[in-house]
Amino acid sequence: MKKVKLFLLVIAVMVSLSGCGGNIDLVKNGVMDFNKTTALGKALDNWESCESRNWEEFKTDNGIQVVQFSCQHKIVQFMSKLKSLVSKENMTEAQIKANHLDIASIVQTFQFTINLDDTFQIDNVQAKIIWEDGTSSDGEPLNVSQSLERLKKAYANELEFDPDMANIMTAEATSFDFFLRKSSAE
Repeated sequence: MKKVKLFLLVIAVMVSLSGCGGNIDLVKNGVMDFNKTTALGKALDNWESCESRNWEEFKTDNGIQVVQFSCQHKIVQFMSKLKSLVSKENMTEAQIKANHLDIASIVQTFQFTINLDDTFQIDNVQAKIIWEDGTSSDGEPLNVSQSLERLKKAYANELEFDPDMANIMTAEATSFDFFLRKSSAE
């Protein structure tokens, strides 16, 4: 009996060490056409913009295999800078009351579909905004071209919400966008 248990333990360790992670490993070890210098998983797992990250896989109702990468972005410094740049004089009373700049987190999700020939493709990218009061808004999924642009930011290790890139024009536009998103979510 001890030999059987030892054998099963050895098999379990070998399987775990072999990286038998299925579709997640397929995507993480894959290479994108626009940048063949590093694996997709290495680019996403090391993306400086992410405060936390998560990989998961699932099957849709119609049987499509999906691997999903989620990145909770670092936003504290960006939101602080945004608030300092947005002038209260230019905001409407509704914007001031909405607390639309009190964002708790922004989670960006990349979905890759697994093809029948054991390759994969980017399917979409979307972002979920969660405000401190619990209100949340799921953004519209980006098309493939827009999704590739987001992936290129990850490969370049660029912050998605870079406080150094914020100026008065981007602050006003971003503030209005967050206001519209929060208003439609309530």
